[in-house]
Amino acid sequence: MNARPNLARLDELGQRLADQTFHTLISLCPEIRSASPARQEAVCAAMRARVAPAIDRLLEDARLAPCLAEAAFHNAVLTLALAGVEALQAKVASPKYQATNQVSNQSRKARHAQHVHHH
Repeated sequence: MNARPNLARLDELGQRLADQTFHTLISLCPEIRSASPARQEAVCAAMRARVAPAIDRLLEDARLAPCLAEAAFHNAVLTLALAGVEALQAKVASPKYQATNQVSNQSRKARHAQHVHHH
């Protein structure tokens, strides 16, 4: 079996995912366009850190429910865009409030984990 067609399709999927993610990020946070290059890179790094798990989940969701592949794609786009938004907001928040925001995020994550575990 030749793996090249699969790699080409995966590359195409990755490019489409990147395009849609940046389009969504710019729609949500137009200020990213005027951010410093260092700030833009921090946002991109945050999104890159979540690419592999987002693609893995997208592929698994699409495999399990092919009829929901498009929804799985949009979920991946939103997951990556949210990582960018969070990174952008973290850079905007003053150091005085970052610790409070991190505690709030941890509490929110803990509540979500409990909710998911409950169901």
